[in-house]
Amino acid sequence: MVDSRKSALVQLKEYGLCRYCLARQTGQASKKHVEKCHICRGLFDNLDPIAEKALAAAEQYQFDTFLVGATLATQFFEREDSLRARLKIRGKESVKSQLTRELGQRLARMTGRRVDFSRPDVAVNVTIDKDGSAEATAHARPIALEGRYTKKARGLPQKQERCPMCQGKGCNLCDNTGFYGDGSVEAILARHIAKATGGQAPRFSWVGSEDQSSLVLGKGRPFYVKVSDPHVRKPKKRRFSEAGITATITGVLDDVPDTQARFTVRTKIACTCERPVTGEDISKLKSLAGAEVKFESRAKVASKKVYSAQAKKTGDREFELTIKADGGLPIKQFVGGVEYMEPNVSGLLGAKCECATFDILSVQFQ
Repeated sequence: MVDSRKSALVQLKEYGLCRYCLARQTGQASKKHVEKCHICRGLFDNLDPIAEKALAAAEQYQFDTFLVGATLATQFFEREDSLRARLKIRGKESVKSQLTRELGQRLARMTGRRVDFSRPDVAVNVTIDKDGSAEATAHARPIALEGRYTKKARGLPQKQERCPMCQGKGCNLCDNTGFYGDGSVEAILARHIAKATGGQAPRFSWVGSEDQSSLVLGKGRPFYVKVSDPHVRKPKKRRFSEAGITATITGVLDDVPDTQARFTVRTKIACTCERPVTGEDISKLKSLAGAEVKFESRAKVASKKVYSAQAKKTGDREFELTIKADGGLPIKQFVGGVEYMEPNVSGLLGAKCECATFDILSVQFQ
């Protein structure tokens, strides 16, 4: 065993290896210097300028942790593999692994930030061509934000069409929002959040929805949003207003929740009836408190509870119904009863009723 090890060391001397590449094959430190290493061709003697390029790429982002990766021309691997096959060297660190480790150590000293192999804020990739020329790029891990918005102007739908150019990925045409046009809650929030984070293609998870003609009042509707490649991980601007929409970012999360918590919604519904509304009708409407409403949803029967119900007559054939119910109750269907839903307002009054508008008064997690 000792003789074979000595034999390999003797044969290694036939190759001109720098101290990095020699130590990688033998596991022993060396001060040997060569003009042009057989394996790395001087790459490891040129690490400081490469680290500067990695730093310039990383500094475009706000980050606490990072990870360095590398893409090397195949010639580097071929030279090392050929040497190791001849000398029967196995189980040693690769040229790529040592390069990323050395660059990571330099970048840590330059920035005062730490390497994180599992969830780095920023991933830096250094590309080395066959001649040893290096380029560096960086990309940030997505961030998740939670917030609430109020809507005090009618006419804005909640959701927006995807950008036809990038199909929602974010491009110059859509100001990196991923959306086509600007006439919705989603588009307005996306534009402001993309600007505040320097990120791309915000993707929203809504806690419930409302109609285009609805208002959202009180503390607002909660939402979650995931932002790709954010340059700012801790946005300073957390509140913005536009076109009747006021939104506040309330927190930065590790990720958007996989499953939404159960929530309740207090809704004020303006209704019309095909016949005059009576006092008995108002009493019947109040009896909806405590009801379990069943309806068809995605080919199965869903159930939502109504926790409270208040009603008042607002015209000869008009009334206002305010309910607090589980989130996800289809309001227009609940009033009209055209599709299967039991109980529903029209069925309860024995007369055709329609929802003119409905406004969200509050949304609360249970």
